[in-house]
Amino acid sequence: MNAPARAALFAAFHRELAANRVSRFLQVHLALAAAAGCLPLFTPDEASQTAPLWTLHAVLYCLSLSALLLGLSSAHAEADEFPLLFAQPAPRWAWLLGKSAAIALLLTAAALLLVLPTALLGGTLATLVSLAAAAGGVTLALAAVGLGLGFWVRDGVRGLLAALGVWFALLFGTDLLLLAVSGAPWIHGRPGVWVALLMANPLDTLRVTVLFSVEHAAFAGLDAGGIVGWWLAHAWVWLAMLLAAWTGTAFAAGLAGARRRLDA
Repeated sequence: MNAPARAALFAAFHRELAANRVSRFLQVHLALAAAAGCLPLFTPDEASQTAPLWTLHAVLYCLSLSALLLGLSSAHAEADEFPLLFAQPAPRWAWLLGKSAAIALLLTAAALLLVLPTALLGGTLATLVSLAAAAGGVTLALAAVGLGLGFWVRDGVRGLLAALGVWFALLFGTDLLLLAVSGAPWIHGRPGVWVALLMANPLDTLRVTVLFSVEHAAFAGLDAGGIVGWWLAHAWVWLAMLLAAWTGTAFAAGLAGARRRLDA
């Protein structure tokens, strides 16, 4: 990395941290994470058992949306300054990487808030670390999606509607679609396709990982062969690979969107 790229990366990193000090999206995200982290304290004798489910539901129904909106607001915050920012002798990927690194740091801190109260009560450390890593990874992937979306949809209202549409599709749309086609003979003959669509959704993958790997759920009649068996046996590995793919793809899309906005 040359000197201009390094300077742009650190400048974008520190500027993003400073800008988020007054970000309402970040404040709401941290408040939701802290509140969800304190919920297991209401059952201190069973905090280790209840923490995974509280964390799962907090990420699915609250933090995934707030992270998505955090990334969107970060992209829109400097849209008017693109001509000045990108006129500097530094690559745009370095600027975007600096913003992403700052957001990742903030979301990691929020993920720790989800498990810190349970950890102080003496919860199982390995489980709590895994939960925090999963929560941080999912929220980072969603923030990257919001960041990329913000560079392509510059208008604030349209960007917000697009972000809500993406979140709804991830949280409900995939499941509703799979439920609708579950009775089709074509799907019955190709169950791997049905499961693969489920595996491609980070929120569904998080749900399955927590339920089967942390909660050790076991449903009668579950077909654990083929792709399902591999998924359950390597749930954490697949979750990490999927989140890395989503984050990397969103970063590339955001970079393309930033270039398009200035060059178009």
